Amino acid sequence: MLALVPLVSLIALWAFVTTVLFGNANSLLQGGKFQDKVLLPTQRLLVELQKERRLTQVYIGSHGTRFKVDLSSQRDHTDAAAAVVRDGVRDKALRGTVGTDELRAMDALVAKARNLPTLRHAVDTGGLQRAGALTEFNSVIDAGFSVYNNGTPSGDGTLAVDARTLTALARAHEYLSREDALLAGGLAAGRVTVAERGEFARLSGAQRTLYADTAPMLTREDRIEWSLIEQSPVMTQLREMEDQVVQNIAPPERRLRRGTPPVDDDAWRSASEIMRDRLYKFENQVLEHIIRDARGVGMDVFFQLGVAGGLGLVAVVASSLIAWRVARRLVEECRRLASQVGDFARNRLPVLADAARHGKPFDLAEALGGDENRDYSILEIRRISRAFVRTRDAVLTAAAGELAARRGVNEVFVNLARRNQALLHRQLGLLDTLERRTEDPAELADLFKLDHLATRMRRHAEGLVILAGKHAGRGWRNPVPLVDVVRGAVAEVEDYPRVRVQPLPRLSVVGSAVTDVVHLLAEIVENATAFSPPGAPVLVSGHRVGHGLAVEVEDRGLGMDEEALADANARLASPPDFDPADSARLGLAIVGRLAARHDVRVTLRPSPYGGTTAIALLPEALLVDNPEPVAVGRRSTGSMSPSPLADTTVSASGRVAVAAPAAQPAAQPVVRLVAE
Repeated sequence: MLALVPLVSLIALWAFVTTVLFGNANSLLQGGKFQDKVLLPTQRLLVELQKERRLTQVYIGSHGTRFKVDLSSQRDHTDAAAAVVRDGVRDKALRGTVGTDELRAMDALVAKARNLPTLRHAVDTGGLQRAGALTEFNSVIDAGFSVYNNGTPSGDGTLAVDARTLTALARAHEYLSREDALLAGGLAAGRVTVAERGEFARLSGAQRTLYADTAPMLTREDRIEWSLIEQSPVMTQLREMEDQVVQNIAPPERRLRRGTPPVDDDAWRSASEIMRDRLYKFENQVLEHIIRDARGVGMDVFFQLGVAGGLGLVAVVASSLIAWRVARRLVEECRRLASQVGDFARNRLPVLADAARHGKPFDLAEALGGDENRDYSILEIRRISRAFVRTRDAVLTAAAGELAARRGVNEVFVNLARRNQALLHRQLGLLDTLERRTEDPAELADLFKLDHLATRMRRHAEGLVILAGKHAGRGWRNPVPLVDVVRGAVAEVEDYPRVRVQPLPRLSVVGSAVTDVVHLLAEIVENATAFSPPGAPVLVSGHRVGHGLAVEVEDRGLGMDEEALADANARLASPPDFDPADSARLGLAIVGRLAARHDVRVTLRPSPYGGTTAIALLPEALLVDNPEPVAVGRRSTGSMSPSPLADTTVSASGRVAVAAPAAQPAAQPVVRLVAE
């Protein structure tokens, strides 16, 4: 029963706050939603309709010779605005909060907007003249103003009066826009009829009257701005031209021939556009002032919320004091359970995850830790503890299964790769024998191609072994010259003729690391050839640095963006666990594994040529001095073996050059490292 006291207090507080603030808060919330989803989209639609109405009048008056393209583009803008209005009107949550009159006005506007394609077809086919088109567009815009009128707050409050004032300004602006459309059509046709002049006079008088009646209701700041607009030269010019149209009195310079319109088309269009834009900005200024005043109402609501929150705080404090005594035992046992769960999550679970990840065995008894023997007096806590123990057991079972699965997958990888390696070694030996035996240059060239393909297949097989966490299997007792290591890596790349090896320092790589260094460099070079244009060279160079030897592989491809470059460098610096689903990054995973195995730092950076430069920093532990000249072009144990039919040298440009004996034509070189 004591536990019900805080609950009852909180319910009473919620009821009090809801009762006090529901009316005002709900009104503000729904008013803001109605404005965002209906009023503002309706305003945009009316502006687009006014533009389309004017262009339509000019199009009809000029018999389809003016503004045809502009009219088509404007129709698209109008349709886009109408679509936004339709989406807002269809909002079910909004329709459930507005009144019947608002719903009727919103639906009427949507229905009018749906008839726009029919109206446009009649205009395009000549079935509708200027007067009829003007009436149809006016009816759609009037439907929009009906939404304004029904959405205006009722009552005599300040916000309601300001909203009605803003609606009156918008209506006066609409009358001016109708004047503009009516006169623009007449000017495009070359004459203004008596009926059109009468309608123009009615619209001019209506908008002047509306502005005169509305101006005193504006705030002092807005009245000053309206005075500046009313007394501006553009407004004065516009009023004079209105009077000339109404009285049908043209200035002397336009009385050249009978039937000439009383005002100049360009002068009227310029003045009306400037004034309509300024009036639109003025209406937005008035709207901003209304919003500023509405914020004051919102502050009153927040003040009421603060008062209610203060009273509720007293109830919460009292409830907390009572609940503290009830919850002491609950908190104590919760802490014990949290400590048990936290210890498993922080200390034991990472050990299990690491063991499963790397295929290491783990002690199940140590993982359990005996925490399941703890007892709890509170029934709910005891149930949670038992559920946690069952969950933990399930995690341990899953970890054991994951460990067995990973071991099985690794063994499959290694077994298949070892079989392929054995077959490939035998194939390479057979190819080597055939190369020495053959004397036909064509057959020798084909054998070289097969030799190169087998070398690449061997590297792919070694990749599976490396991903499984094993060593490749090949090895050397003695150091191998750096130039042979680099050229051996280049020979394992499909597009090796594009690779140019620059002169390298006279160093050697320790025998235990030769296989992995060759594989690492081959993956980097192959990536450079794959992501660069077919005709672009790939440069390989090496320089002695303070902490070892830097081997640079530079391509001239499209390069990588900063995000991809940072991600690749992070994977190379700290290789994540291999994900079989991420097969597109096998090379990156292999390079990361090999680099971590021998403490080689591999980084990528943008190349000055627009591509990417990969830098592999070999540590001093992998290098030995090699002062003797490198003997290239003969077989040696643990060194590069070129084709037996050619003497291979390294030119000054770093490219592999092959000199064939005079008795046989030259053939493509096959360069590979033969393990001891």
